[in-house]
Amino acid sequence: MDAPLQNLRRAVQALRPHLETPDQQAELSVIEDALARLSAPRITPASLGEFDPSRLSHLLEITGPDLGPELLARLTEDLTSTRDLLETGANQTDWKSLREGSHVLISLSGSVGALSLQAMSESLNAIAHRQDSDALATLMPPLAEELVTLIQLIRAARSPDGIAR
Repeated sequence: MDAPLQNLRRAVQALRPHLETPDQQAELSVIEDALARLSAPRITPASLGEFDPSRLSHLLEITGPDLGPELLARLTEDLTSTRDLLETGANQTDWKSLREGSHVLISLSGSVGALSLQAMSESLNAIAHRQDSDALATLMPPLAEELVTLIQLIRAARSPDGIAR
């Protein structure tokens, strides 16, 4: 469905200069909104709990097709670095690294719509502040699984120009 969506996107862009009234522009916006929903990443693996794809789509939309690939690459890089930091922090019971990584992951996961991962990151931050080893051991496996899944999802996402990254 990528080619038809690209064609529709081009048609919408070509039509815009020919619309004369605010009502026509508003109608075109409705089409663009529907196009954004159709272009939204549809990958919602079972191991990723609550996910709102409209957040990632919105980020890609406001970034635009020229910077979309860069955004996806940066998200992948930041999430991978955070995964590594949290993995090391958990293995070494480094509470400072866990607090730092959880702060980053709260922001990133919320921004892209990984709502269950965001909630787990908030729990991780509280656990790191309490220095609760038992709670850490319970939380890290599902958090790590969702984080790996989110990284895969971001890698498979499409920028607004429809090109897979």
